[in-house]
This record gives sequence, C-alpha cells and structure tokens, in this order.
Amino acid sequence: MTSGGSADIVPTDIVLADWGTSNLRLWAMDAAGHICAEHRSDKGMGQLDRNGFAPELGRCLAAMAVPADTPVLICGMAGAAQGWHEAPYLDAPCELSAIGDGAVRVEHDGRDIRILPGIAQRDRTAPDVMRGEETILYGLARTSQGDATICLPGTHAKWARLSGGYLTGFRTMMTGEMFALLGEASILRHTVGTSDWSDADFAAAVAEAHEAPADCLGTLFGLRAGPLLFGNAAASGSARLSGLLIGAEIATGMAGSDAPLCLVATGGMADRYATALTTLGIDFDMADAEDAVRNGLFALAARIWPERELLETDA
Repeated sequence: MTSGGSADIVPTDIVLADWGTSNLRLWAMDAAGHICAEHRSDKGMGQLDRNGFAPELGRCLAAMAVPADTPVLICGMAGAAQGWHEAPYLDAPCELSAIGDGAVRVEHDGRDIRILPGIAQRDRTAPDVMRGEETILYGLARTSQGDATICLPGTHAKWARLSGGYLTGFRTMMTGEMFALLGEASILRHTVGTSDWSDADFAAAVAEAHEAPADCLGTLFGLRAGPLLFGNAAASGSARLSGLLIGAEIATGMAGSDAPLCLVATGGMADRYATALTTLGIDFDMADAEDAVRNGLFALAARIWPERELLETDA
C-alpha cells in the first residue's frame, strides 16, 4: 500500500523505516512530526539477501517521491547479522535513549542512512535478544517515566520491564510461532485445521492455562485426545490452542511483577490479547505498536540529526 507516491517530490525532513523479517514500513515525515507519505512492502529480511536491501529501499523511496538528500533511520532486522548491515547489540539493562548512539551509518547513492541496534540480554540463565521492539519501547518510555511491564505480542512475543526510561530486562516467548507449528505441523493439525473459532472456548482456555501454566503441555494433547474419544469435543480447537498458549504466556510474563501493564499491539493481535487480559481480570493500558515505533524512530532521529530541527516532543 502506498500513499503520497506521485511523481511530484514530497517535502520531507526525515524518512523512518521499520524493517522486519516479513515486512517493511516507511514514513516520510516533516519536522513537526506529520506524515507526508507512507509506503508498505512485503520485502522483509526473510525475502532479501544482503544485496537486496539497497535496491528495495531505493524502490520504496522513489514510490514515496522522497528528495534525494533526505536521511533515513531504520530499526529492525535490517541491522541483524543476516540483514543489510549489522548494528551490534546494546546490552541490557540500558537507557533506551542510548539506542541512537549505537546507530550504524550506511552510504547509498549519497544518502545518509542509519540503522539502529537491537538489545541483548547477556545473562547465561536468561539469554535474549530483540530488534525493533527496543524502538517501540523508547517511543513508550518518552511519555511515561514510571515502572511498567510491557507486553508486545507477535510471532516472538516480548515482555519487557521499564523503569524511569531504562529497560531493566525482558523475555521472549515463542507463542505465535508455537501456534503456527502446532497447528500446521504437529498431530494437532487434524483438530486445529478443521475447527471453528469460539470466543467462549478461547476465554476458557486462557483461564485454564493461566491457572496452571505448568500443565500446558499435557493440556495441549487433550486437543488431540478429545476428538478421538468424544467426537466433536474440541470443535473449536484453534481457539483453545490460542487460548492455552496465550494464557500460559501471560502467567509467565506477569510473574513477579506488580508494575502497571501496557499492551502494545495492532489489529487482531491486540483484540485477542485484550480479550485474554480482560478474561483474567488484569488491568492494562493499550498503545498502538505502529504509532509507538514511529514515535520512537522520530525522537531518535531528532537526536541523531539535530541540525534538521525535528520537533521531538511533537512526534
């Protein structure tokens, strides 16, 4: 999807890009933080080799009619070892504003391009990494300096702890990937693949797994055994599978925390997690993930290119 992609040059002060494994999202912004043009591409890191990043970025910038001298700030998987140019990890715990200091410069067609680093948790008992989510967290931390637990659903869901602008720690849970693998490549595919969705069964499964997350592996097999023994006992297998995984994830992510919770997501994923948290009686605030990453990128761009006089507080 493209907007603002006419042949006329679009007045732009900065281009922001979130380059993930599956998709690329770009926003051309003016100095006041207004979106001048935006573009979406399905050419994420997973669809490109190292030599494919520059041409894809060039194609997108041309579609947006961005001036040749406009700098570009990128977060996400473009900075991975398998990406365009590796941006080494910062170490957690860390101040999130330091992300901009770790940006790596890439020259392409004379344009100033910076790729932001990810963050690593170098704890042998809980090793972890993130790329892209750190920029979302910075976008959130700028508006709240208190303690918070942040839930970022996705293929690899992140649960992060913030305190006064610092990322104190985080944990990744493979909830989305497990849902796909179990539903498509395990014995459960026979149940999940032919099932209908049931909100009631989803909510019941969330509560069940949250109450006893250690039992989740055994409960999952019940999605196979139930239909074998009782016919249509698991007619909503997809909803139950999702509920069991998300319920166990929430129990783990919230363990030991009494800080306010913020759910940061977009679209259907936001709805599903909001339903799960509401079912469990857990209070939470919500933020849009796309808004947060764009705001984080804009604020970091203001630090990296002060001469462009970006109005950081208005992002």
